Amino acid sequence: MPSSSSKRGRLLWLYAATTLLALLSSAIFHSAPSRAQTEVKLDTKASGTMKTPLMLARFRADGPVGSLPSQGRAIARKDFELSGVFNVGDVEPLEGKPVADPTLTGTVRVEGKVEQGQSASFFQFRGQAIDVGTGEIALDRTYPFTDASLRETMHRFVDDVLEALTGERGVAETKIAYVQQNGREKEIWMMDYDGENPRQVTHDRSLSLSPTWAPWGTEIAFTTFKRGNPDLYLFDLTRGASYPFSTRPGLNTAPCYSPDGKWIALTLSRDGNSEVYLVSRDAQSAKRLTRNTVIDTSPSFSPTGREIVFTSNRTGSPQVFVMDAEGLNQRLLTIEGSYNDSPQWSPKGDKITYAARHDGIFDVIVMDANGNNPIQITSNAGHNENPHWSADGRKIVFSSSREGKRQIFVMNADGSDVVRLTQGSESFNPSWGPRPKSRLTVRGEASGGKGPG
Repeated sequence: MPSSSSKRGRLLWLYAATTLLALLSSAIFHSAPSRAQTEVKLDTKASGTMKTPLMLARFRADGPVGSLPSQGRAIARKDFELSGVFNVGDVEPLEGKPVADPTLTGTVRVEGKVEQGQSASFFQFRGQAIDVGTGEIALDRTYPFTDASLRETMHRFVDDVLEALTGERGVAETKIAYVQQNGREKEIWMMDYDGENPRQVTHDRSLSLSPTWAPWGTEIAFTTFKRGNPDLYLFDLTRGASYPFSTRPGLNTAPCYSPDGKWIALTLSRDGNSEVYLVSRDAQSAKRLTRNTVIDTSPSFSPTGREIVFTSNRTGSPQVFVMDAEGLNQRLLTIEGSYNDSPQWSPKGDKITYAARHDGIFDVIVMDANGNNPIQITSNAGHNENPHWSADGRKIVFSSSREGKRQIFVMNADGSDVVRLTQGSESFNPSWGPRPKSRLTVRGEASGGKGPG
């Protein structure tokens, strides 16, 4: 029988691996829009060194619209910059119709105009994206809005531009959930993808940790200690209320929804050992996927739902493993490094990101989904942990202590263009939400039986 000290060590490792940084005080780890007439796809490039030039014109005003054009343009400019796709420059509005300029092939021009609506509180924004090289209009849409919905409207416009130009919708309309610490309390917060509009989600005055989004974007699963045990709760953002999902004795941590939303993979220690389970969305059916005497945790589904990547110390130290969604064919993915944790599958299924410790420092790694070509994308900047992909796979959000307290940062998938999102209180364990159009019909559905696959 293992000694009490070895059991305690295994538990402390689990708390770190699932980012339950406060399980024990001694565990310090851690109008419908109109469609464009012409379909245009530009050869856009999304990397830290090669980006598509984008000429963003000053937005015009028509009628008593005050500062809305300049405000809207500022929001759009930041969105285009954060996309990781464009190199943004400023120009004056276009006079007359677009004219082809072959010397600027591959360059995008964005025009905008804000007009007074039918009443003093309603407005209209017309946005255009133009292929400067050909003079063709890639996007021409009109959006009704109010003062209160200006940010939402600009986010939508930028995502529409990205979809029109690249075929891949942007993530300006998405949200990020994270943990914020104030004193001994840790609560779930959320913010817009650009760090604006931070607001508190839970008010448990306890330890609320490890948030993750449902595929439809109006529910967050998280672990809370408000009743003493680390239980898994679901927070309904529409109702503004949470309710218990898994309150089995022991750990109920590290949740991850299946892509169809019918299952939640999580870590349970119901028999005294942490293992990965699948629990049906109705919370009635639980299927154990791992079965051994070591620690298995931090599951993440592949985009197809057919495989799950997870962390296990079965080789003697935390490493990244993968298995079929039924728990079969478990195999090691990481062969470099002695401490690899918190893996997350990319939305396109071709990459996996995780945190690795080298010489006592955690950094973010991106590797191929088969375990090949691991590349360290952060370095010389404190601890960098909890990486999570954006819905388009272009960006990674993570926590970092590079400026002292842990804060939430975002970067391109190659590690470039690092931007800090949070300020003030210590913040960590981010989870990037889905696009709004991902409101799936599976909401509220559940299935027992065999599990995904």
